[in-house]
Amino acid sequence: MGTKLSFFKFGLLIVSIVLTSCSAEDGADGATGLQGLQGTAGADGADGEDGQDGNANVIYSDWFQPNAWTGGGTAFAFFDQAAIDLTQEVIDQGAVLAYAKLSGDGTNVRPLPADTGSGLFLWNYLITGVENIRFTVTRTDATSNVNPTGNQFRYVIIPGGVLASKGFTSGDFRKMSYEEVMDHFGLEY
Repeated sequence: MGTKLSFFKFGLLIVSIVLTSCSAEDGADGATGLQGLQGTAGADGADGEDGQDGNANVIYSDWFQPNAWTGGGTAFAFFDQAAIDLTQEVIDQGAVLAYAKLSGDGTNVRPLPADTGSGLFLWNYLITGVENIRFTVTRTDATSNVNPTGNQFRYVIIPGGVLASKGFTSGDFRKMSYEEVMDHFGLEY
């Protein structure tokens, strides 16, 4: 048994010398093996439905008429319109556009500010704070009272991120006609 043990120890010594004395850097790289077989391609999946066209997070109101004007019967009148999507961020970085369909104009849409052509009435809007837009009318000659009933209004809120992503400023959209703004964002007239 002593000889078998010695032979076994000698064999272990040879194996350990061979394994520890060789490294990957000692020999040349072998040739690249053959490419394996390609599997078969799977069947194409069904096409998905096209998504609905978006409007880049632009918010617009329906056409509305005010319930009441403040100051009606004088040379100046106004009404406040709630706009819940008008945030401080929009005020600081975005744009708000407003439009009017003035009675007597039929369906003619005017971007605000606008006058009635004669210059006697000036229609305008201003942001009076978060969630509020004030629409105004002024009789420029102040010789008689304003009667602003029968007019319709609409606003469009463009968040600041939309302006930046499109490379526009709020002034660019104010120079566009109503139709150009609606078409640009894919909004309903």
